[in-house]
Amino acid sequence: MCVKRSAAAWILGMALCLSGCGNGEKVDTNEEFPADDTTKIVMDIRSWDIEVSASDDDKIHVGYEGKSKNGRVQIIQKDGMLMIQQDDGPKKNVIERFSFGKAGKITLHVPQNAKIPWEINNGSGDVGLEAAAISALSLNNDSGYIVLSGLTVENAKMDSHTGDIKITDSSFTDSDIHVRSAYVTIKNTDIDKTDILTGSGEVNMDNINAYDRLSIETDSGDISLSHKSMPDDLSYDISSGSEDITVQFQDAGYTADTDGCKQGCIGNGKNSLSIISDSGTITVK
Repeated sequence: MCVKRSAAAWILGMALCLSGCGNGEKVDTNEEFPADDTTKIVMDIRSWDIEVSASDDDKIHVGYEGKSKNGRVQIIQKDGMLMIQQDDGPKKNVIERFSFGKAGKITLHVPQNAKIPWEINNGSGDVGLEAAAISALSLNNDSGYIVLSGLTVENAKMDSHTGDIKITDSSFTDSDIHVRSAYVTIKNTDIDKTDILTGSGEVNMDNINAYDRLSIETDSGDISLSHKSMPDDLSYDISSGSEDITVQFQDAGYTADTDGCKQGCIGNGKNSLSIISDSGTITVK
């Protein structure tokens, strides 16, 4: 007796066969560009990983390696703009859109003192940026994991759908972070002016230096904030619908002190802290 296979099972079987029978040609390329002639770096990447680190000369080195079945990479420098794009070629059919195994990887080595604006539009690949000075960072991410370390950024706007964002040992002058359903982790970092907005993701900030303004807002995610040294000139407004707030400040004067709301001032209140969660637990120390 024959059993009729469903269309979904047939497609999956064909996709598995194609992934084993047609892995694509291996690609491995390296190019270099003068950093002084580069006024902006733009990356539009769907699935390849991105790794950025410091170069040991005054040039920008771009390399990529992977399989041609994952698309090819175009590198173009025009009118001072360095554009790096993952090109998937002609529109793929249902079977060809299945992706199995590891995608390719793009590496950039950039002079550490080159303050170049960056625009990164990323899909599912992981992004790692290390040891770079960036005048303006625009990062739009879908599901990739974002790790930023040793950066000096003047202005940053980061938007992630489900990909976590982790920032360590960095300095951000003005930053705006927005995630839908992901974690935001920031450690050992200077944050002069920072706004963080999440949907269901948690926010964890550890060993944070003094700031001018810090605003954190979540729908359902928990929030934890620990300072490198106790604030001595801060106005604060902290509230949660869960009525589960722990605040450990020194020499603080409270104008509101309930389970669901902590408001007050330390010193003259020159700097400001605002934390709001609809239902998450909040811990500040």
